[in-house]
Amino acid sequence: MEFMSDMLSGADSGKPSLFEIVAQHKMSELLEPALRHVTSVYAHRYPRYLVRILNWHEEVYAALMLAVERHYLRNYGGSFTEHFYGTKRVRVRKIGGDNSLTRGDVWKSLVFLVGLPLLKSRLDQRYERASGGEAARLLGGAFAQNSDESRETGSAAAAPVGMRGRLCAIGRAIEQAFQRYYPHVNCVYHLATALYYVAYMFDRTDYSTPWLHLLGLQVRRLSAADYREMDARGPATSGLAAPANGSALRATRNLVARLLAGGLDMLKVALPLSIFFYRFLEWWYRSDFHKRVQQTPVPPPPMPPKPHADGVAVPEDQSLCPLCKNLRTNPAMAPSGYVFCYPCIHRHLSDTGTCPVTLARAHPDAIRKLYADA
Repeated sequence: MEFMSDMLSGADSGKPSLFEIVAQHKMSELLEPALRHVTSVYAHRYPRYLVRILNWHEEVYAALMLAVERHYLRNYGGSFTEHFYGTKRVRVRKIGGDNSLTRGDVWKSLVFLVGLPLLKSRLDQRYERASGGEAARLLGGAFAQNSDESRETGSAAAAPVGMRGRLCAIGRAIEQAFQRYYPHVNCVYHLATALYYVAYMFDRTDYSTPWLHLLGLQVRRLSAADYREMDARGPATSGLAAPANGSALRATRNLVARLLAGGLDMLKVALPLSIFFYRFLEWWYRSDFHKRVQQTPVPPPPMPPKPHADGVAVPEDQSLCPLCKNLRTNPAMAPSGYVFCYPCIHRHLSDTGTCPVTLARAHPDAIRKLYADA
């Protein structure tokens, strides 16, 4: 999706605003949990095929993003989310007057786009298990200290002697050092990112993240010349494509490469469409239109049972009791649906056990009182 913000950062119209940079990072962070949710939903329906993928979701997601990010870096000079917001990466030090990404820049960018988030996620999970998790945060440091003491006692009792014992001791020391120093490393990681955001916002640096500074790359808006170059270049290519040599195998390989490149290119169209479709479904299920469609029509009331030839005749005046022929007082309904005075119908059902009009079997407990506003 070609997106050009009207918010210009100072006098440099090619420099994206901080809001665009943050939106790109937030979007990349939300893709993984969204895909995990979709996978978990379908894993409940098809556990035979998707449970293993769900168990190794982060590695599978990293492999998919490696292919996606490499495709967009090679063909558009930016990551998937950067191209989605109409930006690209450029080299600070030009090579022959060209600031386009080299092959080395692409692979270095992939390390920080795919490898670093995967590594940090694994380290976070490891620290979560080592520090006691939710129980330690809920019960405080005493819980984690008791857990560490119990693990040390158990491992000391079961630790083997010799070289294997020394290796176990080294492993415990590394575990303790990791548990002690990883929160500080994590704090430095987030603090460096926040400081670069602030410096970027006040034009103190042209690098939005420390990783781009380390790579010597900057994020710039796509210009009109960039869009014209993309249109002139035609469809994106894949790294699997090779020069045609007339063989069927090479032709099949190039066909697969074109289909793969076309599918990856469709992501920039499929993502906004899927967001729109999700919002539409959310609105539909909350609207009154959905409730009206889902409501089943009220069935018509059943036909009243016909009076029996040997039963009591029903008077034409609907306000009269069929038994006493007087104006109904304290009205009550028999199971057949006909209305009588309560004393009349109760006495009749107690004596005969049948409806006086239809002669159908009825019990006094089945009488229903009728109440009307005065």
